[in-house]
Amino acid sequence: MTITALSMQNLLSIVIAAAVTTIATAHAADTPWRPRKAVELVIGAQAGGANDRMGRVLQKILTDSNALAVPINVINKPGQGQALSVAYLNTHAGDPHYLVVLGSSWVTSAIHAGGGPPHRDLTPIIKAFDGDLVMYVNTASPMRTVKDLATGLAKDVGGHSFAFSTSAGNSSHIALAELARMVGADARKLKVVVNASGSITATQVAGGHVSAGISSSGSAHAMSSTGKLRLIGALQAQRLPLLPDVPTLREQGFDVVAPTWFTIFGPRGITPAQAAYWEAVFTKAMRGAEAKKFADTNNWSIDLIGAKDLPAVLDKEYARLRKTLAELGMVQ
Repeated sequence: MTITALSMQNLLSIVIAAAVTTIATAHAADTPWRPRKAVELVIGAQAGGANDRMGRVLQKILTDSNALAVPINVINKPGQGQALSVAYLNTHAGDPHYLVVLGSSWVTSAIHAGGGPPHRDLTPIIKAFDGDLVMYVNTASPMRTVKDLATGLAKDVGGHSFAFSTSAGNSSHIALAELARMVGADARKLKVVVNASGSITATQVAGGHVSAGISSSGSAHAMSSTGKLRLIGALQAQRLPLLPDVPTLREQGFDVVAPTWFTIFGPRGITPAQAAYWEAVFTKAMRGAEAKKFADTNNWSIDLIGAKDLPAVLDKEYARLRKTLAELGMVQ
């Protein structure tokens, strides 16, 4: 074979290899992203609480529907008002196989820490649920209504103790502070216990370790259904559908409403296509019968806000909570 023929053969091989590479690259670029390994859904609270129940129902929906070709595992990382779960998530920056469920108390944790809107350090995926909050006491307590509790606060703000989760200054804490302020008590002198989940709060109240507690009705259900807790008020605009006999605080003369919500985020650094994939997956899951059943059973409502609009909503919520906490003297 001549040198010229050999050169032409090499050139042809190079051209073919380049064409194959180009076609493969173009095909890869056109292929939508999908998870390639097991997914971790991180929960910033202990098992049994509202955040945990949400994470586990999403795990069940995605598993039962075969929405993913890989396993999805729920991992609990409680502590520091959900901040530990966020820190853990961002040890996997840029990896879309890690997601986190965060409740609204995560925002107030950031406010108390002196930071700005915390969602800016994550990748927004979707807001999923609006939650509920109820106030309760031990069934042996002499307090039978919110008015009884408020009267006690007016006489001695430090005479009662209150438990809630997952961070100081969250919606539950704000509600207690507003109630104290309405009866002329110093909200800064409230005796509070902050727990890692609402189910722990319910157990503490049922055991007589604290005077009253606030949590989701789902977290209180195990204790209230066995007669160990008395629900005395719902911190909602209207009575809860499954608890029609529990009056709101407004009905009892105290204009206190405590909105709570739950969102899903990815770590910082994932691509728009990866975030869009997860938004589509969770949107489909939330629109199914299982998610509606879960919401109805827990006195929650489904409120989907996607990645495009979620940052502005969270900025607004951060500003609202920051202003409320400042007015109550709970932050500078």
